[in-house]
Amino acid sequence: MKALIKRLMQFAIGSLGSAVLNLMTIPVITFFISPEEYGKTSMFMLAQTLLICFIYLGYDQAFAREFYEYPNKKKLLSTAMTVPFLFSGFVIGITCLFAKPISTFLFGSEIYRHAVYLIAASIPFLIFERFLFLYVRMQNKALEFSLFNILVKLSILLCTVFFLYFYSHTFITVVYATIIGQVIGDTILMIRNVRILYMNPVKTDPDLYPRLAKFGLPVAVATVIYSLFVIIDKLFIRYFCDFEQLGLYTAAFKIASALLILQTTFSNFWVPTAYAWYKKQKPMRYFKLVSDSIMFLIALLFMGLLLFKGVIMMILSPEYSQAQYIFPFLCFYPLMMTVSETTNLGIVFLKKSSLNILVSIIALIVSIGLNFLLVPKYGAIGASIATGSAYIAFFLARTYFSMRIWKGFSVKRHLLTTLLLFVVAGMNILIHTVWLISLINVAVLLSIILIYLPLLHTLYRSFYAKRQPTITQEKGIET
Repeated sequence: MKALIKRLMQFAIGSLGSAVLNLMTIPVITFFISPEEYGKTSMFMLAQTLLICFIYLGYDQAFAREFYEYPNKKKLLSTAMTVPFLFSGFVIGITCLFAKPISTFLFGSEIYRHAVYLIAASIPFLIFERFLFLYVRMQNKALEFSLFNILVKLSILLCTVFFLYFYSHTFITVVYATIIGQVIGDTILMIRNVRILYMNPVKTDPDLYPRLAKFGLPVAVATVIYSLFVIIDKLFIRYFCDFEQLGLYTAAFKIASALLILQTTFSNFWVPTAYAWYKKQKPMRYFKLVSDSIMFLIALLFMGLLLFKGVIMMILSPEYSQAQYIFPFLCFYPLMMTVSETTNLGIVFLKKSSLNILVSIIALIVSIGLNFLLVPKYGAIGASIATGSAYIAFFLARTYFSMRIWKGFSVKRHLLTTLLLFVVAGMNILIHTVWLISLINVAVLLSIILIYLPLLHTLYRSFYAKRQPTITQEKGIET
């Protein structure tokens, strides 16, 4: 247990550091550029998100799935990276060929096509970064993983500050700074791992390609659908509203993403741990204990953001004050993503990756339907409600299908907590009287603690039982 906690803390260094650096970019960018310009910046982020979601063709997930079963790790890495690199050549060609219309769609003008060329040029670096981080993470080199995560984010932040200080205060400056900072950070990461990256097609395993494809390609299809689910809110705002609403929404999304500190830390720790536990046939109570604990912890953080949203909004420029009424429902994104990592284990362990396609389709349908109903009338606030609700649907579908094919465990506390958070998020949009909404938030927080009292009692007993022999031994020595 001590080793697990130590590794979790080492992973937390990177997640916390990266999250802090990400949050530091928010006041920097919002200080220099207007919500309208920030809205255009978000379209660049949308394009990069879309690339990241499908460029790996699911081979990154297949690599992680095979890591503990395949003996030659370097050959596995070379084999897994080959297909994404071949595919990236096709994607780069298409992107450069249609640079003008892509620029018009993203930024409203074809004069920014050079930014599209830079996005295309960054694709190989994204592939290297993804697989190298996976390789380090699956080896449980938590501290190295964390330090290089911080390095990449720090490189982006420094470039952003430098470019905005010396060049024009427009979205295109942020785009150039982000891409250049990413490339610099990834280059250092590649130099550090140059021996691992030596790829020889002759030294790949031809027999491994079908296995990787069988697991990875269904994941890729699900990921493409999921990527549409991720970006659909911004597309609706782009079509029905303006760049200013999109900028406010993006700022709110960044604030809500503070909860990704826990999500990223936990996922980096949990994926290899869960596989190891499954291989050792650990009892189900261990999986349930982790799932209940992470739901409780992230629900507390959710309520913390709502309680202190007025203070948190002070990091933004006054032009972005309306973002405080947009971000409550966006907090469901990291919450539901994190918890579903513990409830979808049946899909992962039994290699039913095709079910991820169905899960993503369900979430996408919910998102499209609610965005269509809410965005034209309520703008960015409507998009936030649609997004939060869609992520709840994503969690429910993931959990349902996993429990159908795996023995699983009870998620009644998860459902009750989610309902409470949904209601209080709605109240934080509707009620603007500070003392009243603060009182409601505190009441809901206490209710959540009450729901999880049995869990706290179990954790206390477990800790006390392990401490008791140590205390007894120390007393014996003193006597």
